Amino acid sequence: MSIYRDLFKWAEKNTDSESPIEPDESPDEVGHPLSDDLPRVLSNDLQVLQENIEAARAQHPLKSVLITSSVRREGSSTITANWGKLLSRERLDGLPIDTGEMIAGGVLLIDGNLRKPKLHSLFDLDRKRGMTELLTGELQLDEVLKGAPRKNLWVITAGKPAANPADLLGSLLMKGLLDECRRRFQFILIDSAPATLHAETLALAKQVESVLLVIQAGHTRWEVAASAKKALLKVNPRLLGVVLNQRKYYIPEWIYQRI
Repeated sequence: MSIYRDLFKWAEKNTDSESPIEPDESPDEVGHPLSDDLPRVLSNDLQVLQENIEAARAQHPLKSVLITSSVRREGSSTITANWGKLLSRERLDGLPIDTGEMIAGGVLLIDGNLRKPKLHSLFDLDRKRGMTELLTGELQLDEVLKGAPRKNLWVITAGKPAANPADLLGSLLMKGLLDECRRRFQFILIDSAPATLHAETLALAKQVESVLLVIQAGHTRWEVAASAKKALLKVNPRLLGVVLNQRKYYIPEWIYQRI
């Protein structure tokens, strides 16, 4: 299944920049990507993405998804954050376990990009006390879970800078963490570094049920995108599809909708 949806074409109408909205740009000029009044087209495209994922889940169990890109600045973090926000609005049944005082249920977002993390900026959270501390054994899961400004949505930030991201994210501790998160949360989205640049992304791809690849139209060379796809398929054959963002319309958009 391939998903070709230009989730960020709304940004082109509000800025001259050709890159997707990122925290180090100027979100105030175009509206923060996690604001409650997202443009209708972005909300609609996210909903279409969700419907495609639900169709895939109906065929195979799918609880954890890695969102990655082929190169930097293609918008994977923003897609992860907005998709998590959408999922948290859906009706979520409680987990069939007695959680007691444990945080459980809902949607969990994990910042698996320990080199250039962005989820903490998007949600205005403290980066510290996150994945690095968790995978080095300094903290436990409940000590790093941060509540996002929406019910049923939780975030694990990257934590302090790590000297060995590949070793941490490819470790048995990471596998154990994901197993525990699957038991406690209903859906897990992991943002990661570009697949063609860092080995830890492929290590993470081995540990999830499926992978979603983000490509920026007019920015990423097709050879690089194809290389990323090939590398991901080697470690995880369940590639959900591709999100193509910032696609330009050379004829009126309504014509595309009828093609």
